[in-house]
Amino acid sequence: MKAHDKKTGHEYLWVVLISLGIVAAASVPYIVGYAITPAGYHYLGFSYDFDDICAYLSWMRQAAEGHFFLQNLFTTEPQSGHGFNLLFFVLGSFARVTHLPPEIVFHLARVVFGFLLLLATYKFSGIWLKDSRSRIIGLLMVGLSAGFGGYFLGRTMVNSPVDLWQPEAITFLSIYFSPLFTLPMILMIGSLYFLFKYAEGGDWKNAAYAGLMLFLLANIHTYDLIPMALVWLLYSIHKGSWSGFRAFKGGLIASVVALPMVAYQAYFYMSEPVFRARAAVPTLSFGFHWYVLGYGFLVPLAGIAIWAAKKEKRDLSLLTRWVIAGFISAYLPLPFQRKLIMGTHIPFAILGTLGLVWLMDHLKTRHKNVLPIVLIFLMLPSNLRFLLRDTRMLQENRTYTAGSLPYITTDEMDALQYLKDHGKPDDIILAHPGFSCIIPSHAGLRVYCGHWGETADFGGKLAKMFAFFKWDTPDQYRLSLLQDERITYVVEYHKGMYWRDTNADFATERPKYLIPVFESEVLTVYRVYRRHSPH
Repeated sequence: MKAHDKKTGHEYLWVVLISLGIVAAASVPYIVGYAITPAGYHYLGFSYDFDDICAYLSWMRQAAEGHFFLQNLFTTEPQSGHGFNLLFFVLGSFARVTHLPPEIVFHLARVVFGFLLLLATYKFSGIWLKDSRSRIIGLLMVGLSAGFGGYFLGRTMVNSPVDLWQPEAITFLSIYFSPLFTLPMILMIGSLYFLFKYAEGGDWKNAAYAGLMLFLLANIHTYDLIPMALVWLLYSIHKGSWSGFRAFKGGLIASVVALPMVAYQAYFYMSEPVFRARAAVPTLSFGFHWYVLGYGFLVPLAGIAIWAAKKEKRDLSLLTRWVIAGFISAYLPLPFQRKLIMGTHIPFAILGTLGLVWLMDHLKTRHKNVLPIVLIFLMLPSNLRFLLRDTRMLQENRTYTAGSLPYITTDEMDALQYLKDHGKPDDIILAHPGFSCIIPSHAGLRVYCGHWGETADFGGKLAKMFAFFKWDTPDQYRLSLLQDERITYVVEYHKGMYWRDTNADFATERPKYLIPVFESEVLTVYRVYRRHSPH
């Protein structure tokens, strides 16, 4: 391979066009979702991991209302209210200034940061990919590749490659899902890029830039500091002697810059039981082989790159240490193991590109230039399957998250508007979790039970919620729950997914402590009258 570093306007044009194309492809299910909205329904704007999206929109809505510090509105426990997230504060403030709905601002951020992530990976990969052909292939590999998950039919989450169910594990799926993945990955790439520049040249400003990015990362997606610290530690140890010392010193400078935000996040974690409970919700890694299969052809291609680099005495240690750190982090004794795999796809894809380019340069066939097209095509099925599954579920008014609907009726939208207009900050709403999940994001009010992770003791509260609505539950139990949990509104369904034939019919036999304030064919909103006793 003939190496040259000169980048032309023609190459930059291709980079921009490819990046825009990848982001557009990752937006197809949302476009379809808006296009096929049934009459009498409202599309909520999302098709995957709906409950987490509602949590993000809740933070944005609070920021749009002028709040810097955030409350977890999916649970009823007292909170200090000292937590904040700079990403969602900026997005919420943008929504306030532009008067755009939070879900539209969220998608704008998803598109913008997805595009910038691809540009950042292109810039970062240029450290190792020295010619235009390699860099363009690298961009396509980062933006489109996945593993073997698309070939595993009928598998469940715990029994399939990671590229089928963990968006953080794959760059394309991260672009599809959330700016809370893409912006942190930009910060991860940026911090390593500037630390690498410091290690190579010794300019302290590069270490300071890395520190600023880690400062932001500590606030926006704190988990990612763990693999980043491990990457740079492993890299510094590998470099050894003076080079290793300078790399380690750069890491120390960056750490000092990031330390104030790290310290604040540690303080918030220690002082806020609700946040600690959320962080302790298990998201554990499954078998290691599911990670390997989830990266598919990238694994042997990376192996070829490492072998060739040793033979040719080229240094790929930063990339290999990032991959190693990602896998180690995913099995640390922490409750959020599989979240720590985020970003590992990027060095894997760059290594895979190096291996692919080496094969192209050494294959003695005139068809070798077709190899990238064939391999990228073979690495697409998981991403395509992901998008097709979510698009199909939209047509059935389902999402991958059980109990969450992408489309709600105009009656439900009117009920949300009523709660938004009449609710007060200290109100608490009891409803089915599927509806409760969208109340904080669309009405800005607190719910009793609305999110599997954000709601403290979700399982216990879920059981109490279902018991409340059962037809044979004594009034004493219901009234005690309302009083003990300070619930001020109850939402009862009369039909639809959230209705059960075992439910009580409050509209026919209404308890005296429930006063209807909004009524429709689908649901009724009741105000709780506290002075009444069932005896």
